[in-house]
Amino acid sequence: MKVTLEELREDGLLLKQVPKKEQTVKMCKEAISQNPKALQYASEKYIDTKTCLDAVKKDGNVFRHVPNKFVTKKMCLLAVQTDAGLLSNVPVNWRTREICTLAVMKKAWTLEYTPEEIRYEILNEETHEELLESIVESNISWLKYMPICQKSIDICLACIKEDFSTTQYLPIGIKQCSEILDYQKSQGKISIISKLYSSEKGLFIVKVKVVYDRRSSIGDDRALIDDTYTIMLEFQNFDEFYSFVDGNLYDAELWGYKFEGIDLKKYNIKGAVIHQDVLVEQGLFDGTYFEGLKKRMECLDLTEVEKNEICIMAGFNYPKPIDDDGHEILDNNHIPFFYVSDIHLCHRVLQMFELRATKEEVKSYVKFLAREMIASVGTVPHDSYLLIAGDTASEFELVKIFYEELICFWDPQKIVVIHGNHELWDPWDEMENNIDIYRKYFKELGIIFLQNDFLLVESRQQQLILSEDEILELSEEKLRELAQKCSIAVLGGIGFSALNDKYNAVNMRYGKSFEESKSAEMALKRDIFETRRFDNIYRKLVQTLPNNKVIVLTHMQKWDWNADSHNPNWIYVNGHDHRNYFDKSSEKEVYADNQIGYKTETIGLKYFYIDNQYDIFLYLDDGIHEITKNQYSEFNKGKMVQMSFRREDGQIYMIKKNGKYIFFIYCLYSKQSKCKYLYLLTGGKLIKLQRNSLEDLKYYYDTLDIYIKNVNQLLERYTGGQKKISEFVKGLGGSGKIHGCIVDVDKPRNFELYSYCHLFVNPIDGKITPYFAHDVTSRIVYKDFKALLKSHKSCKLLQDNFKRLEKEKNLNMPALQYSSTLEDWGDESSMYDEGGYLYKISRIIKSLQYVAEKSIVRIWKEEFINYDFINHIKEANRIEDMIDDTLIIEVDGE
Repeated sequence: MKVTLEELREDGLLLKQVPKKEQTVKMCKEAISQNPKALQYASEKYIDTKTCLDAVKKDGNVFRHVPNKFVTKKMCLLAVQTDAGLLSNVPVNWRTREICTLAVMKKAWTLEYTPEEIRYEILNEETHEELLESIVESNISWLKYMPICQKSIDICLACIKEDFSTTQYLPIGIKQCSEILDYQKSQGKISIISKLYSSEKGLFIVKVKVVYDRRSSIGDDRALIDDTYTIMLEFQNFDEFYSFVDGNLYDAELWGYKFEGIDLKKYNIKGAVIHQDVLVEQGLFDGTYFEGLKKRMECLDLTEVEKNEICIMAGFNYPKPIDDDGHEILDNNHIPFFYVSDIHLCHRVLQMFELRATKEEVKSYVKFLAREMIASVGTVPHDSYLLIAGDTASEFELVKIFYEELICFWDPQKIVVIHGNHELWDPWDEMENNIDIYRKYFKELGIIFLQNDFLLVESRQQQLILSEDEILELSEEKLRELAQKCSIAVLGGIGFSALNDKYNAVNMRYGKSFEESKSAEMALKRDIFETRRFDNIYRKLVQTLPNNKVIVLTHMQKWDWNADSHNPNWIYVNGHDHRNYFDKSSEKEVYADNQIGYKTETIGLKYFYIDNQYDIFLYLDDGIHEITKNQYSEFNKGKMVQMSFRREDGQIYMIKKNGKYIFFIYCLYSKQSKCKYLYLLTGGKLIKLQRNSLEDLKYYYDTLDIYIKNVNQLLERYTGGQKKISEFVKGLGGSGKIHGCIVDVDKPRNFELYSYCHLFVNPIDGKITPYFAHDVTSRIVYKDFKALLKSHKSCKLLQDNFKRLEKEKNLNMPALQYSSTLEDWGDESSMYDEGGYLYKISRIIKSLQYVAEKSIVRIWKEEFINYDFINHIKEANRIEDMIDDTLIIEVDGE
């Protein structure tokens, strides 16, 4: 039925029955004029702003049908005047303060559609209390928009009295209000984290933690978890500050306040850090603790040690592993291990306070040292460990102050501590009792303490500590089973020094068990006994786990307790002799280069990385093995190979030979397949093979050595010194990731996948070309590495560390040879061509690297068995000669 103009003049909604392609301007105007609701059926081609405005004037509700391109400010006002809820239909760019205020005044819940910045403008000190109450009734989280005035405070106080958890939504100004704080204190919900006087601000500052909710954690071991927030409170007046902390100044840092006109005898100042001059002037100074410490230290003869000390240079800036921006903070391919030893807190306290000090000043300074040490790291990388190799302090009380401050900034479950000989001085007790006291104390803090113990971290999460007795009693098979899923393993203990003719228990202080009423002969005998104890553990583990990556954390150097060669797979960290050095070579890896000692002015942390991989088949004999799906998945998990393996049928075969692996599956390729064949497993994918029968497994086993050898020869030919450059970049705090001929310099920001600053390593002459590129189609080339670092903010950390190494004339800096001109890259046109030689050769090398980077062969090219083919590539004298498209193997993502 055709609708006529006359009918539309009688009933405009009949426009709904007219297809839009058959509508006319006149039809739309007549229909809308008769009934504004007809606007929703009109074609946009036949209406305009005036038509829409006239419709909204007659019926504001039709505003929701107005196309955005016809909306005006006047139209928005008319609509909201009709129905405040229509604010949700107002385009964001038209949601002005005037329109939003109009809507919110009518219906408080429309604040939801009001832009954030306008919410704060609408709700101000002039806003009626009824509206503020309506806002909160609509959405309790909107408490955060309350203006800072008395009526808002009253509303907020009423809300938290009804439901205390709503305190989380209060704006900061109201959270700091005395009425709110008084109520929170009365409910026992407030605890004071710190209290101090800021000389810079001239104010007393209190950091407060408020517990606003308590809930149960999820999991089998359910525990109560506090939901909290912290606020900073400032006081100009000492009495106000004193009143707020309820007269408890314990641990208050007031060292910079002069207390002029204040009689401290009228206050409880116990535990407060107040400048000694103030206390002397008011007759309240007590220096007995410091004097006692001074006397105990003065009786020691440290001259010989100090004379031979090789200290870290004055003003040394500790290298940082990541930027303060947190680059790659969630990277778990490698684990940073920070280390330090021989902090000697007692000696440092005596250097700081030459004449006198209160106990509180000493305590404050020790806390400062802990914070300064952590500050040297900048941003602490995710899941990093801290190794402390003994001689933290000779006084147990200073040890407690130091570690209780330290765990405020570092996960205690990732702090590994051992004794030095100085820890055996206090408590002055038999060594076993002394160690028990420390062991119990550190357990309470959650810190890992090792004394002849072996720490294993299974599947990168579960910690297990084996005692001396357990290590010696367990079979080699059982120890290997426990270690097979562990990328982290730490053997820790003092070590002792019976093999050191000059510095041993005869001429150095090792505590009551070695000294009191004992002859030099008895002291040496005990040293020999303890040395053998640790050496027996070490030998058992070296014999059992020679190929694992084990960290040996001792106070004494290895030569003091074991005369054998170092295990090149293990890492040795020690202190004690204050002769800073490190040795990283193919024969050994030793870090003894962060012994703070007596003379070093700075205190900070150095670090090294360990690979986060583990190998569940590490000690399995070479051969062809049938394995389960779970074993295959666990192996890839250990190697940090992401994959999805859903196939239920088929038998998996693993070939292991000389530490290299290749995996196959014998199965039907698909449900439609008629015969089973042998396929190469690339993660969760099946790759077809030329040789695909079960009998061919022996062929692959027999030729695997040749295959790996040829691949490695090609890699060696191609990459040259690339690995050294990669390690150097990592040492500066950069990425160091190798892919093809390219070494990434900067670490990806946040969750980006790529670096943009790179070093191209020419596989022929080893020369370096630094460049910046967002993609493969364009790049900016720099004359040298330093110029690249200076040009990009993402490289600031690396630039700082590079300058430090230059200043120190560090011998470990590689001698980088740079390409002199762009001609070294070839034709200009090829630089910007993804198919050009630069990226082609890089893709070839990347394919080869993928074969061997994790000791897993995941691609198989029969050509790699052919020596003539390999030799042709190896003998190439130009990059172009090395290009052979058959070498480019595309491996799809999984």
